Amino acid sequence: MDKLEFKVFFYAIGDYSRFSILEALEKKDLNVSEIVEITGIEQSNASHHLHCLLNCGFVKVRKEGKERIYAINTEVKQTVRSIIKHINYYKTQIISCDIANKEYISKVVR
Repeated sequence: MDKLEFKVFFYAIGDYSRFSILEALEKKDLNVSEIVEITGIEQSNASHHLHCLLNCGFVKVRKEGKERIYAINTEVKQTVRSIIKHINYYKTQIISCDIANKEYISKVVR
């Protein structure tokens, strides 16, 4: 693994909208309309995020008639479950992490 792969992986999975899509797909396979309904993301944005997730190998797609059904890859499903479990268990520490919060705020404020 090199630095670029690492950064692109976490950039892709670290976007809240994309992670919300992965979280929804972790529960069951969905079409775009269902993803939009569950996540509240606009359809054009959901399509953009799904394209990214497909290109990165996080999700796969199959056709059923005229619909495209999206499914999370098995390995990614376990990763998403682990991330959610970790965030829920350590949320107090995560929110109170001064170093990460300062670095995050300095990047967002720029």
